[in-house]
Amino acid sequence: MTEQSISWEQDGIDSGWFFAKNVGSVRSSSSYRPGGWWFLPKWLPDTEDQDVGPFKTKTAALAEAERLAAHQPTK
Repeated sequence: MTEQSISWEQDGIDSGWFFAKNVGSVRSSSSYRPGGWWFLPKWLPDTEDQDVGPFKTKTAALAEAERLAAHQPTK
């Protein structure tokens, strides 16, 4: 998976939530939990202990999500 193939979409209801197919979601502290921006990987169980972060900025969280997704085997 390359960065160019990842398309992040903003949730229509929660403006602090962004998601990408086969990558997961990135959420802000105002939308999810305190501390900053959090990445919830699609390939791991959706539990708080699987969250990656916090990141100070959305840009940092998206970049780390894309980096980690690039290392996951495709199905």
